[in-house]
Amino acid sequence: MKRALVTRSAVIVAGLVMMATSAWAQPKISISIAAAKEITVIKNGVKSTKLVPTQAAAPGEVLQYTLTYVNKGNEPAVDAIVDNPIPKGVTYIANSATGAGSEITFSADNGKTYAQPVKLTYEVSKGGKMVKRSATPDDYTHIRWTIKEVPAGSSGNLSFMVRVK
Repeated sequence: MKRALVTRSAVIVAGLVMMATSAWAQPKISISIAAAKEITVIKNGVKSTKLVPTQAAAPGEVLQYTLTYVNKGNEPAVDAIVDNPIPKGVTYIANSATGAGSEITFSADNGKTYAQPVKLTYEVSKGGKMVKRSATPDDYTHIRWTIKEVPAGSSGNLSFMVRVK
């Protein structure tokens, strides 16, 4: 079984192949991403929200990004890592990242380091000294999903929500 790393950009909708070391048996992960906008609808006097596909959004609107992955290889991908930057001009919505069978961590330093939200910090210069601060969802720059195993031929979804600034 191979350990694999996948890096995604939230603004590009395209497949990506997971790296592998063996020419004969290997995982091969393909990823696509889609954005949907949260809208409010009223039907029979009942107000509810739903998601509709979108390519544009206005300030204050909520977007959900869904990453769909498929292992097209002939071997399971073990500890597959999917890194996804949070797009510029939006703020991550706390506790919105999902992904069954995965550990979710965040970065506040453009993907250099990742940690659970309660342990995530960043440094700022204050009076000539570097001071550590606890990161908030407004500070998150990247999301990382570590998926324990993606069996050959299987697929899954990862998602997160943001609010447009």
